Amino acid sequence: MPTVPRQEKCGHLGCKEQRSRLNTYCMMHGGLNHTEHKDSDNSYSTVQWRKIRAVQLSRQPLCQSCLLRGRIETANHVDHLFPWKRIGFKAFTRNIMQSLCLKCHSHKTGLERQGKCEHYTKDGIVVYSVEDYGVAVAAHLG
Repeated sequence: MPTVPRQEKCGHLGCKEQRSRLNTYCMMHGGLNHTEHKDSDNSYSTVQWRKIRAVQLSRQPLCQSCLLRGRIETANHVDHLFPWKRIGFKAFTRNIMQSLCLKCHSHKTGLERQGKCEHYTKDGIVVYSVEDYGVAVAAHLG
């Protein structure tokens, strides 16, 4: 009986690296292994994260991306502008946070797999790469 071939390579266009265990991307393109997934789950259940999330959503209760497009949508996700799993745990709390709805957060996460980090500001969208983390966060947080 025929079987469906397993996808062993990264799902990022043109990448030939081995995929990670928990999703279809290699570690360079946003892949997850069991340990990172478990650690990230624990990070989001801390008192520190709940405080960061509450402060961000009280400052900006509307989706910042939707506002740029002329729509009003309640934000239910607090997004790290720079994907902290690719930078290191320091970026979990020292990052630029933005309020997003589920749809916009999912879209932005997809862009991160392409190396793009979109910051939705009142002046428009600013696109960064992971390499811009230090300069952008220092300028934003002081």
